[in-house]
Formats: sequence, C-alpha cells, structure tokens
Amino acid sequence: MKQKYYLLSVAAALCSLVNSCTMQGLDPGDVSPQLRDVAPPATVQPLALPAAGQNKVAYYVFDVTPAGQGILPMTTFTDNANVVVVFEGTLWELADTVHYNSGWMQNAYYHSKRQILADIQTLRSRGIKVLMNVDDAPSWSTSTPFTTYNGTAYNYQQFAAFINTCVNTVGFDGISLDVEHGATDNTNYRNLIGELGDYFGPLSSDPTNKMYIGAFYSGGAPGPIFREVALSQYLNYVMDMGYFQNNTTRFNYWANTLGNAKVMLGMSYDDNTQASAITEAQRHPTPDKAGIMVFAANKNKTYTDAIFAALTPTTPTAGSDITNYGGTITSQYTDWPSGEDISKLIDNSSSTKYLTQHAAAWVRFQSNTSNVVNKYTITSANDVPARDPRNWTLQGSNNGTSWTTINTQTNQTFASRFLTKTYTFSNSTAYTYYRLNVSAVQSGSIMQFAEWELYRN
Repeated sequence: MKQKYYLLSVAAALCSLVNSCTMQGLDPGDVSPQLRDVAPPATVQPLALPAAGQNKVAYYVFDVTPAGQGILPMTTFTDNANVVVVFEGTLWELADTVHYNSGWMQNAYYHSKRQILADIQTLRSRGIKVLMNVDDAPSWSTSTPFTTYNGTAYNYQQFAAFINTCVNTVGFDGISLDVEHGATDNTNYRNLIGELGDYFGPLSSDPTNKMYIGAFYSGGAPGPIFREVALSQYLNYVMDMGYFQNNTTRFNYWANTLGNAKVMLGMSYDDNTQASAITEAQRHPTPDKAGIMVFAANKNKTYTDAIFAALTPTTPTAGSDITNYGGTITSQYTDWPSGEDISKLIDNSSSTKYLTQHAAAWVRFQSNTSNVVNKYTITSANDVPARDPRNWTLQGSNNGTSWTTINTQTNQTFASRFLTKTYTFSNSTAYTYYRLNVSAVQSGSIMQFAEWELYRN
C-alpha cells in the first residue's frame, strides 16, 4: 500500500524471498506447509460473495498506530466489513510457522500465530470473507518468482500452486494483491497473474468461493497494466490506493476501461476525510461500483464503520433490487445440499443455486423496510431442467402471517440454463415480507433455481 506501510510491506516480502528465511526444501508439485503451535483451520461452510456493489473491504494492519482508540483484534476492529484483508507478514508465514516467520504479525494484542488463525476462522464463521495480502516483488518479473530458503526456485506455475496450498492450509477465502514493489511488466509477470487466476477469482475452478482482488494506483508500476481487461479479467475487482488523489479522477482512471462494476476506491484515515469518504461510499453510478475499501481500517473504528455504513442506503432506491439492501432470506425446508443453501438465491451470482428435495416449497424475503414491489426475476440453475419452477404465486405480507397474492404464474418454462425471466405486475401496497410460493416444478420431486430478485417501484 502507500506511505509508511510501504517500507514495512516490502521488508516483509523480501524476508520471505531471500535465503535467510527458513523453509524446508519442498517439491513444488507437492507443497505441504508444516505447522507448529497452531490450531488447524476450522471447517467453515464456503461463503457467498458479497452482493454486487456491496463489497466492504477492510485491511487489518498489525503495526498500525491507532487514532483515538486502543489496539483492537481482527474480531472487533470493524462491525460493518464483509471482506477483511490480513496485511503485513506473509501468507506462507501463516501456513508454515516452522520455517517462515517474518515477525511482522505482532502487536499489543497478537503474540502468536494461534491467535491469528483462530480469529480468521471466527470472522469466517460470521459470514465475512478473509483474504491474505500478497505483495508482488521484482522476482515476479523473472522466470522463477519465488525461492525457498535453500535456493529451490519455483516457476510461476509452482509458485501459484504453493500460494493456493497455503490459502487452503490456513483456511483463507482468497488473496489480495498489493502491486507497487518494483516488478516490471513482462511475460513472466503476466503469466503469474494469470496462473493465480486458475485458483482464485471469477475464472477459477471455484469462482463462487475463492476471491482474487488487487490494490493498485496510477503511479505504482506495474499497477496501470491492470486497466487492461486481459489482466483484470482474473480479478473480482480492482481497488485504487491513490488515496491522496482526486476521487473522481482515480475512479475514472480504472472504470473507463474496466467498467464501474470492476472498480472501487480505497480510503485511508490519514489521507481521506470521513466526509469525503462517505460521499464516495454514497455515490452509486449506473452500473454500480464494486464497493469501497478502507486501508488500515483498524486505525479508527468509528471512521471505518461510518464509511461502510454509508455504502448501503437505508432505503432501496426506485427500480432497485430490494434484496441488496439488507434483510433475511428463509425457506420452508432446510434440506439443501452443502453449498446450495437458501442464501444463494440473493447472492447476485447465477453460478450458485438453491435446491430443496421437494417439488413444492416457498421461499421468503423479509426486508429491513417496507417496499412496493412490482417486478421480480427468477433465474434457472445450472443443470436438470426438470427441477425448474413451473407454477407459483408471489405473495406480500406485513406481519409474516397474513399473505396477499399479488402475482400468479402457471406453466412457466426456462429454455436454457442460467436464464433470467422477468415478471411485472400491478401493485401499490408496500410490504415488508415477500414470499414466492412454488406449487410445482417441471417434473420430479426436486426444486432448484439460481436467483430471485425483487424490484421496488
């Protein structure tokens, strides 16, 4: 990142790259980090990605000097983030404390890796995505971007596999690149960026669970190359860390080539006033931006939480999907397979789905506010057309008990997978609860669909 944190992150990166760091010589094709005095990662259900436009990214910086508060742990430094990036130290340090230990992951609260690993899983159990910061380095522009303590060199494929193994060992949800550490743009660098995309991000083998994001700024080479779709396609989104620059200028610098939905601005307590950061959080272009980021978010909790709170309007705007503005999704049955639970209906990803072992069942969304809805969508899932809904009613309620039918559909079909169908109807009553009551599927005894959106009038 920028300013005083720059030298610290470079030092941490170099420590893990030079031969003075200790790691057992490993076969890069069979990387298995070793643990000492650490608890194994808890089993946590894979987490859905934050809703489009609602990524609230908070960096936890171990050596930050708090402003107006004491040092807080990862579990309490913010109440509003849905993505936390662990910053300083190295990924391999957490995954293998026998051989890697840079010493950066310490402060008045954290004295052992066991504490850090436990708090990472505590955050994940709350539904928060936790990523590890990964600094680039000059070595990334060579044919062997990583070297172990005994001189074993990893090519870009071996290094990417090693990073993935470390992520899985710790129990992270992905990685966040920090690009500004002296690498240059060449084929070696681009190969590594793309190879990491095989394991993390939207083009990976696990796009709904493994995140791949990055922080860049116009003056930090080779960051500007990520304005190219050819590179940014591997990332969920890019974050601008030119905190000291004009917000409009730095947003457009990326969005002009990548589109709004791929970009968010970073904010820093030292460089951005709370008022200006809130103004940016409240700005919702069309299409919407990816969200907002706060670097060294543990410096001042009040500052951080106010920015994240401002990202989500308290009342859905006209024409918006109310499921993106907070609320609770429930279902008649809870017999879904692992990874196909009811939350997948409103995660804004057609690649995930909700499934129940019943041919008839209802799903219900309770909004934080009452809204007049006059349009909704249903998206078919990835396979087995027989499981598509066929007959249903949409109902509204203000107490969750008494229901009014406001739309009825029969003999509906979905001509293809991942197909979104839109239904409009007349309605002038605001409801807090909306229920989709499916009475039949195409055939068989299983129902599934990928997305359900409810649009405010």
